[in-house]
Amino acid sequence: MHHSLTKMHSTRRVAVIVGFAAAAALAALAACRNPAGSLVAAITNPLAATYDASLGITIANYQVTTNGAYTFDSIIGGGAIASAGKTVKLRYTGFLTNGVIFDKNTNVVTDSTLNFVIGGGAVIRGFDEGLVGMRQGGKRMIIIPPALGYGATARAGIPANSILIFLISLSVVQ
Repeated sequence: MHHSLTKMHSTRRVAVIVGFAAAAALAALAACRNPAGSLVAAITNPLAATYDASLGITIANYQVTTNGAYTFDSIIGGGAIASAGKTVKLRYTGFLTNGVIFDKNTNVVTDSTLNFVIGGGAVIRGFDEGLVGMRQGGKRMIIIPPALGYGATARAGIPANSILIFLISLSVVQ
């Protein structure tokens, strides 16, 4: 009789341990919910990400910067080259990997251009880094891993640990 009680206690301990493990797994999944409440994978490597077909991204065609941003020029401009310390003026659209737009300034009637000095800390690090080498008049897609974007901090419309994608039209380099 004592033997069967010990076996029963062992079975209960295993059930409790499994229950705690399941609860921990559910809590981890809940932490990966986007603002709409659906589950999203916490993929932070642009090479491992799945991109919505509307973005037209073939990551194998992209160049990688020193710190891990990915760039692709669909139009190579003919003007001055963007580099650290230069002032740039541009229009952009920001996307998540699922194709959702989280920000843009593309309306030439109501939106002003984004103006800043490259490397001056006015924008996220991956945006600064992704512009270097771009020519005035060019159009570039920049894919920014979370470490060069907002990291584990969620922003309005941007879940924590998001890969960010920017389509940029560079109008001025000074």
